Amino acid sequence: MWKRFEEWLMKEYAYDPCRDLLIINGDAASWITACREYFGKRACFQLDRFHVARELRQCLSGHPRWREVRKKLAKQDEEGLLVELNSAVGTLEDEAKEKQVAAMIRRIESMPGCIRDYREWLSEQGVETTGMRPMGHAESVMSRFAHRVKSRRSWKDQGLRAFLRAMAARIDGIWRRNGQLVEEEETRTAASASTKSKRVEQAKRKAGRLWADVVRQNLPCLQRSSGTPIHQALSALRDFGCV
Repeated sequence: MWKRFEEWLMKEYAYDPCRDLLIINGDAASWITACREYFGKRACFQLDRFHVARELRQCLSGHPRWREVRKKLAKQDEEGLLVELNSAVGTLEDEAKEKQVAAMIRRIESMPGCIRDYREWLSEQGVETTGMRPMGHAESVMSRFAHRVKSRRSWKDQGLRAFLRAMAARIDGIWRRNGQLVEEEETRTAASASTKSKRVEQAKRKAGRLWADVVRQNLPCLQRSSGTPIHQALSALRDFGCV
């Protein structure tokens, strides 16, 4: 399978096995992790955080160490995550969860680097990583593509490839202007100021409409009879234009 994939990379992207490096993201299925043996030092395999986070939640949600476990995963601190998981073993009070956590520890330990930021690995190989994005949840991104291009739609190969390139560019903040791909950052920055002012104005108008409902029956001093001092004071303020 991985041999055919490599041949496809060479055909579609001029991939050079002697020069280019690969970042492979996926779950722990054996056919996926087999990429480590096939590509060896030319590839960095990463466990997809969607699957890791889901399994951790199943085992440790509500556990005293759950908060620290989430922090370590968010920081892609592989060593710290293993420390937290080993500390949790024996405290779960559920045999199935104990086995699941133990299996997860063995899985991570068997694939060093599968949790850490892939950019660290690239930097060690002498690759400049400035501007590269964190891996994030690759599977959730693929779900967006699948949802958009499937759902009983029919495509020609040429049209599908063009659409996928455009969609990937849009997700990465790049768009086509006058026939060329351009960064959207300038456009987004210019539009952000006007967008922010519009939202402020909308919020003010909405607050004005909701004001009466918010204060109704919530301010006891406004419900006093007309002869009380507080009523007289508020009336005077109103007459002087203060309220």
